[in-house]
Amino acid sequence: MPPLDSYSRSVSYLFGLQSRGMKFGLRNIRQLLAAVGNPERRIRSIHVAGTNGKGSTSAFLASIFTEAGYKTGLYTSPHLVRFTERIRINGRQIPEKRLVSLIEALKPCVEKTHATFFEATTCVALQYFAEEEVDIAIVEVGLGGRLDATNVVVPMASVVTNVGFDHMEYLGPTIRQIAAEKGGIVKARVPAVIGPMRPAAEETIARIARRKNAPLTRTEDRVELDCAPGGKISFSGKEIRTAFIRLGLGGAHQILNAGLAVATLDVLLERKSFTARFRRLNSTAVARGLSRVRQNTGLHGRMAAVGRNRRFILDVAHNQDGMHTAVSSLMGAGMGNFTAVFGVMKDKAYLPMLKQLGWVADMIITVRPHTTRAASASVLCKAARRMGLQAIEGGRVSEGLKKAMRRQGRILVTGSHYVVGEALEFLGKKKP
Repeated sequence: MPPLDSYSRSVSYLFGLQSRGMKFGLRNIRQLLAAVGNPERRIRSIHVAGTNGKGSTSAFLASIFTEAGYKTGLYTSPHLVRFTERIRINGRQIPEKRLVSLIEALKPCVEKTHATFFEATTCVALQYFAEEEVDIAIVEVGLGGRLDATNVVVPMASVVTNVGFDHMEYLGPTIRQIAAEKGGIVKARVPAVIGPMRPAAEETIARIARRKNAPLTRTEDRVELDCAPGGKISFSGKEIRTAFIRLGLGGAHQILNAGLAVATLDVLLERKSFTARFRRLNSTAVARGLSRVRQNTGLHGRMAAVGRNRRFILDVAHNQDGMHTAVSSLMGAGMGNFTAVFGVMKDKAYLPMLKQLGWVADMIITVRPHTTRAASASVLCKAARRMGLQAIEGGRVSEGLKKAMRRQGRILVTGSHYVVGEALEFLGKKKP
């Protein structure tokens, strides 16, 4: 294979590694990191896991550190439009030339270890953050936690947003088993902070924390929320107190994600080692970070209103719990009668997702994004009709959007990161 001297060739090489599937365990990633000087040992981090909300929680944390004036790395997955979205510093995506050089240098070890796509990508991200000497890196788990490639970091705090039914073929069929995998990011004597979750999940993570002598904090025990008319929220912890602010991400569920981010920092601010290094992190930075999260991180697809007259609502809800949360937020805001453009991966529980979608959509246009993992638009359409829902087959995402645009009213695009990503590309070109 010729040298990886172009961005498109480099990214194609990485995506070609997906044919190796997913390998759970830390052996490969440790070998890759050792080959480039163990960059994970040179960065301070916060590690975030969870079934839903971990991307938003990670973005809130990164935005706060950025507002405080710190050089902040953010590693998330998957991306929506461009691969470089996964690796950012202060909201700026990794430069293409830099990505190419890092992949080229890592390639021999990738081939030697037979590393996977996510293992190679994680190594690149950690190496980039170390070379750029970030003050802090917010690292989002890819899948699970215990055996995820990101679990090589020893963070200042381990964060678990929630635990729900998703990826059961990898994580196990019960909440306790899934929680055990996600709670696997808890490290010895490192503070752990969790969001509201099912009792069985909380008990499982608490047991892991006790075994590792890691102090565990529940968001609701640490931070009080106060809601004012007009959708403004204030957060009050032991160390952090904000005025009433409007969150930078839409949807009532983002209050919980923001509260978890605040609780995490509130816990860390009690530690002298943290406050000595991050003196500028205060309530003002927290408030601004929560409000300016989109500007500071480039996060998209979370109840995002786009297009002329904000006609389109884009949300990456991609499993049963996520769809329930998204639909509940829309209903709570008094929004309904959408034309929904819906596509989903075939391994997801799409029947309950369709049922929930029917609560806010009077027409569902089923689509299939450009990935072999996606469910057939025809299968989804037939399933929706069997449930008594109004549905038409839309084909590809762009075609489904065109059909939706011929109808009156607002359009909800949801079901998958892939669907939202293709919608963003389409809408960016069409400027609807």
